[in-house]
Order: sequence, then structure tokens, then C-alpha cells
Amino acid sequence: MIVAEHINKYYGKLHVLKDVSLTVARGEVVVIIGPSGSGKSTFLRCLNYLETIDDGYITMEGQPIGKKKLSDGRLVDDSRKNIYRLRSRIGMVFQRFNLFPHQTALQNVMEGPLTVTKIPVAEAKARSLALLAKVGLADKADAYPVQLSGGQQQRVAIARALAMQPQVMLFDEPTSALDPELVGEVLEVIKDLAREGMTMVVVTHEMGFAREVADRVIFMNDGCILEEARPQEIFTNPAHPRTKEFLSKIL
Repeated sequence: MIVAEHINKYYGKLHVLKDVSLTVARGEVVVIIGPSGSGKSTFLRCLNYLETIDDGYITMEGQPIGKKKLSDGRLVDDSRKNIYRLRSRIGMVFQRFNLFPHQTALQNVMEGPLTVTKIPVAEAKARSLALLAKVGLADKADAYPVQLSGGQQQRVAIARALAMQPQVMLFDEPTSALDPELVGEVLEVIKDLAREGMTMVVVTHEMGFAREVADRVIFMNDGCILEEARPQEIFTNPAHPRTKEFLSKIL
């Protein structure tokens, strides 16, 4: 579904991503863990070109995102139109909920289908109501963000991303801004998506969730992927000393 090859990213002289490569299969749940500042969120944002890459390239189902590789090996910038088209097939949920404060939960979920795909209002409303029910918020359709808890706002954000009917979902530490007692309700929605076969890449510090849901766990440190393995392997017998050190401090 997604192939990222030799991704490099710089902020000035700071080398944030160092030759990062990752393949995500259809229906696979890949969880990325690692210390703060290791490049996890930056890499996730590169996957749908919210961050431009300085070297390397990314494809989704064989179609380039942002840059395409020519037959002679050169990389050239792809059109913005192509980036937007492919990005519409990738849903993303951020650390902060980023809901429109002047819109109800229902209006927030409807906004993408109405604005981007131009579907009829009745169809957008029916789809959005179904998604709010899916995330357990059928009774909050007319509530504004300020009337919702953090966990409820994040579930609205997930419904909003799903409203575009993406083929891939990206989650950037979706529970990091929540009170501990609200984390479970958001993780349960993500678990449901995993059970339904949604292709997902999740950056998280929730190790129990990673152990339960991931098909593969990626450990990043200092802009590099140091280790990737099935969860039972990486949590019980990590191969890299840095992975072992990291997990020993948080488990």
C-alpha cells in the first residue's frame, strides 16, 4: 500500500530523518515507537506530504507522492494536483483535535466530503451520522467542540478523517493530549478499525496498545529505524541495545 524509500529530511543543518525506508502492506497495522525527538511524527507527516522530503520518494499503490523517480534514477517534483489527489486517500488524525470550533460535531465530519468531493448534502449527512455512531457519538451530533471532552473530540476527529473514505489512516500520537482516563475510548475506536482491516500507521507511546494491535512495531531513534519486528518479539526480546534501553525505562 505504501512504500517509503531512503527518506531524508533536514531542518536547516539538522538532519531529522536519515535514510528511512518502510513498506506497509494493505490491511497491515504498523506502530512506530521511540523517544521524543526521534523523527516519528515527522516521518508520519512525510507519508502524506504534509512535510516535504529532501531525498528519497514515497509511493501509494505504486503512485508517487510528492516526488517521482524517473527511469534514469533522478527524482523530480510531482504536481500539487497529484499530491492532493493521493492525500485525499490518506486520513490523518493529529495529537491535537483541530476541530472547527464554530461547527457542530456533525458539521465537522461533513466538511471534507462536502468541500473536497462535492457529494450531495444528504449523502454527506447520512455518511457522517453513521460515522459518529461508529465512534460512539451518535448522541453528540449537534454538540460543539467546547461541549465535548478531549476523548470525544478526538473521536470526532477520527470520524472526520474516515468521512473521506481513506484507504490508509495515519495516527500521530492520538492520545497524547488526553487525560489518562479518556485514552481507552480513543484506542478502542482504533482497535475496531484494525479489526476491520484498515491499513494504519500509528505513532504512539501506548505500549500496551502497540503490543495488542500492531502487526509490526518499528523503533525509531535519532532519525533512524533501528529495529522492526512483530510485537511479541520486540517487547520480549528486542535485538538492538537502544530498543532494549528504551523499553526498560517505560515498561
